[in-house]
Amino acid sequence: MIDSSHTSPIADNIQSDKLKLLYEQSYQAVFFSMVTSLLYAVIIWPHVSHQPIVIWLSVIFVTSSFRLFLFQNYKRSNPQGTDVLKWEQPYLITLIISSLTWGLGTVILTYNQPLLYQLITYFVLMGMAGAALGVYSSVRYIAITTIACVLLPTTVWLFIQDSRTTVLIALASLLFFASAIRATKILACTLHQTFQLSNELTLARDIAERLARTDTLTNLNNRRAFKELCNQRIQYCQRQQHPVSLLLLDLDFFKKINDQFGHDAGDSALQQLAEILTDTVRSSDICGRIGGEEFALLLSNTNMGEASLVAEKLKLTIEHTVIKTAEAQFSITASIGVACSNDSLESLLKAADKAMYKAKQSGRNRVVCDDSKPVQRVSQLHH
Repeated sequence: MIDSSHTSPIADNIQSDKLKLLYEQSYQAVFFSMVTSLLYAVIIWPHVSHQPIVIWLSVIFVTSSFRLFLFQNYKRSNPQGTDVLKWEQPYLITLIISSLTWGLGTVILTYNQPLLYQLITYFVLMGMAGAALGVYSSVRYIAITTIACVLLPTTVWLFIQDSRTTVLIALASLLFFASAIRATKILACTLHQTFQLSNELTLARDIAERLARTDTLTNLNNRRAFKELCNQRIQYCQRQQHPVSLLLLDLDFFKKINDQFGHDAGDSALQQLAEILTDTVRSSDICGRIGGEEFALLLSNTNMGEASLVAEKLKLTIEHTVIKTAEAQFSITASIGVACSNDSLESLLKAADKAMYKAKQSGRNRVVCDDSKPVQRVSQLHH
């Protein structure tokens, strides 16, 4: 089961999926409406005043053009996710106008015509309503609204005429409308369940992938994710001929913290260090927890001198940070190794690990740069 906290996002995604389906299906429906209006006009042309037919056809083509324009803008914008929901209201408004043009317009055209032409109109509208049932049923209220706009004006007109035949036809129309309401409920529910299952599976997969790539204690990249992201970034920097630096941090005397204050205090220290790193990095940097108390930070387009300044800033921030728990209050320090190379991630890790080991041997709480590469000093840090 999906956690209830995700109910709202899933509901929005389901509605977005339904609207996407509507926009995909509706393009052809507009042309179907235009062709049907022409055929209907040809049928009634010999017996109905030509001017109302021309006006009605003009309105049909104008409203259809507005709908096609809307669909083109939607396709051009290519909205993703819940941004699709912004297109729901324009879709509904243009559809209602188009549907009422059919529903009210045909009544105006044939209200004083013989019963035969009223019946022809009725059957044409029934065909339009049936098509609406198939095209718009993914969003139930839109399907019902469309069928109502198309059928109800003619149904009401048939009811108020003093004819048993027209009243029976109107009753048949109401029965169709009632069955359409039930059919849309069944179709919409089935489609809703399909979209819901698809979104829940997608959400569950995303959660599983995130958990597989995230360190659960610090919410940083775990070792696997860190390596994958770094390899991609290093390849990009190699193509651009940009320098790449790596900082390797290790908390000093971490075992003593656990022994003296408890493992909860040790976890708090790791979480605090993760927050410091998160606050320090740029959007282009990659940070991860790659060992028990060992963290790494990849700095793209950063030379050794710039990276050493970042490391010094981190060292000072860490040593001035006080960890407070319910049982204890203590300070932490970290030893940091810095390496610069765009050869490979493995070479960076080895060089930074060697430098960090020297920092440990030199008394801890200090920054040591890999001496196999010359340090390019900078006057200020652009980080």
